[in-house]
Amino acid sequence: MKVDLNQQLDIGRRLLGSSAIVTQENGTSDISVKLDVAGFVRRLLLFDTYVLYSVRLKEIPEIVRHFGYQGTLALLSSGALEIRCECAQYAEGQFGTPPCAPLTFQFHVIEAHGRDAYLVDNLKEVNRTPTLSSRELMELQSAVVGAVRQPDNREMFRTLVAPTFEGDVLQNTGLLKSAVRFVLRHEKRINEIPDFDIRFHKVGDDRYTAETSLTKQLTLSTDEIHQVIKTSLLGIAGVDQRLGEMDAHTAISGFTLEDVPLFGSKLATLVQAVSSERTEERFQRVVAIAGLSDVLPASQIDAEKLLEIRNQPEAMEFRAWLSGIDRRSDSQIRELVAAVNSKIGMVAQTTAGKVLRLAVTTAVGILPHIGIPAGIVLGALDQFAWDKFARRSGVAAFISEMYPSIFRSS
Repeated sequence: MKVDLNQQLDIGRRLLGSSAIVTQENGTSDISVKLDVAGFVRRLLLFDTYVLYSVRLKEIPEIVRHFGYQGTLALLSSGALEIRCECAQYAEGQFGTPPCAPLTFQFHVIEAHGRDAYLVDNLKEVNRTPTLSSRELMELQSAVVGAVRQPDNREMFRTLVAPTFEGDVLQNTGLLKSAVRFVLRHEKRINEIPDFDIRFHKVGDDRYTAETSLTKQLTLSTDEIHQVIKTSLLGIAGVDQRLGEMDAHTAISGFTLEDVPLFGSKLATLVQAVSSERTEERFQRVVAIAGLSDVLPASQIDAEKLLEIRNQPEAMEFRAWLSGIDRRSDSQIRELVAAVNSKIGMVAQTTAGKVLRLAVTTAVGILPHIGIPAGIVLGALDQFAWDKFARRSGVAAFISEMYPSIFRSS
């Protein structure tokens, strides 16, 4: 397979993930969505592009609540935020076909009848945004549509997801066992699971039959074991689909080892490289050491300021530095962030600081008995001293000045 070097370079700068906190009241079919605003802000700061894995666009009113109407429009038009709004996924069962025998499974890809119709239908969630006029709601809908990215799902499933999934089902015994053990622990509370046999045979274009020793090793019924294996296979399908979407969106994934334990089995040595969790943990560590507040659920964010600082040299220096802080102690990080010379440097880079420096060297140059040559010498010494002792630290500037500036006072 030909490897696109540009795609390799881009994928680490783009993140595909969810920022939804989903709740559902007992007895209701609908769900409510709140925005994980802290994670949302971190991802906008730490990646060139955040591809939001949206839950039927229910996050949009929440984004407006925290960033304001104009701020949300700025985010959606900036290229920093893209939206994935899809319902395509694997499902198991009979869809107009004869029933399967126990321990035989049939998989289908289900999706909305029309992707455009699905998107239009979900735009009604945008209309739930309070306090906006009809014109503003129309502009917001237009901005949302402009930010939605729709790769070719059918091609993705045909060329990437389906072949990978079939290979896992028929050949990846280690992954199958990890998935089954996970489901048995979390759904059946069976923690002590001795080694067992499991293998699949393909019996049709989309049908697979399982042979397993679990029917003899466990006290579960055949129907219960069927359900355990079905859930395990759908978990594997979900991981394979996410990997396919990473390729389609040219983005690393925001899911974590805790969220999808199967990922550790499938990508044992690569799990840290393809997850945003470690980067976000490093950022939270630095914020805590610096004594700054994290983004709170009620925070109001200045979207224009966020978009302005994320592409500044200081932000880029901070992101590059962040990847290497695992070998630094808390005291070393604290010293860097709070260093006196960093603070002097930040003051020196302001307009007032530059004017003060110019005034001092110019005044010395015109003093009697000292003259212009001395002023020139002092100017050179000034530049040398400033560069050596008061150079602006991009890391300190980002944490001490830029990051706090995104919060609006209420």
